Amino acid sequence: MPDAPQTAKRLVPAIERAALILDFIAENNTNPGVSALARQLKLPKSSVHGICDTLCELGLLRAVGGGFDMGPGALRWSAAFMRRSSLAGEFNQLLAADNRLDDYTLTLSALSGGDVVYLACRNAAKPLGFTFQLGMRLPAIYTATGKAMLSAMGSQEREQFLRQHWAEPLTEHSVKDANAFEAQVARWLKQGFALDNGEVRDGMVCLGAPVLDANGKPVAGIALSMTSAESKPAVLEQVGAVLVQLAGQLQY
Repeated sequence: MPDAPQTAKRLVPAIERAALILDFIAENNTNPGVSALARQLKLPKSSVHGICDTLCELGLLRAVGGGFDMGPGALRWSAAFMRRSSLAGEFNQLLAADNRLDDYTLTLSALSGGDVVYLACRNAAKPLGFTFQLGMRLPAIYTATGKAMLSAMGSQEREQFLRQHWAEPLTEHSVKDANAFEAQVARWLKQGFALDNGEVRDGMVCLGAPVLDANGKPVAGIALSMTSAESKPAVLEQVGAVLVQLAGQLQY
C-alpha cells in the first residue's frame, strides 16, 4: 500500500516573516533598518515596519540609531533552551567532576550562521577582564572554538563557510583572509586544538577543541581562555591536551 501523501504545514505568514527578520539581524552586525530589511528579505516595507515595531515592544528587538539590533527578550527563550540542553548539561557535569582546568575560564559554543553562540561558561576564579555571557555571539573565524569546528569540516564545506561569513577583523591580530585561515587548518588538525592568539581581544589567548558527533562532524566546541602572559608553549601543550580529552568525552 503506498504511503499517504504528507500534507504541507501551513505557516502563519506574519510569524514566518518575524522569524526571518530576527534571523537576519542575529546573523548580521550592521543594525539594518526597515528599508535594508525589506530589500534583503524581499518583504513589503510596510510589513517589515509593523513587525519590527511589534518586536521592539516585546523586547525581542531594540532600536539602535536608524536600525535594529537583538533585544534582551530573546534571552528568556535561549536560557530555557540551554537549561534543557543535554550538551550544556554534560559540559557542566564534566567540569564539576574534573578539576584539572579549574584555573581557567572554559566555554561551550556552537555555530550559528557566521558566529559562534555561547551555550555554557565556567569562569575562572581570577577574572580575565573579558566576560563570556550565555547567548553572546562572536565571529566564528576569529574564535578558538570557531576555528576548531571549521577545521573539523570538509574542505569544501569550510571554503563555502569562509566565503559566505567573512567578518570585519576584531583586532590587528585577526586572521587576514581565507587563504591565511586555510593555512592554519593543518596545524590545528595536527595538534588537536585551535588557537585564538589575540584575535578576539588583545592580551587574551584561547584554545578550542571540537565536539564531534558519531559521524565525526563538528557540533560544538569547548574553549579555554587565559592571558597572553600565561600562554607559554609548555602551558599551551599541557592544557591543550586536557582540553582535547574533555571535548572527546562530550557526547552528542
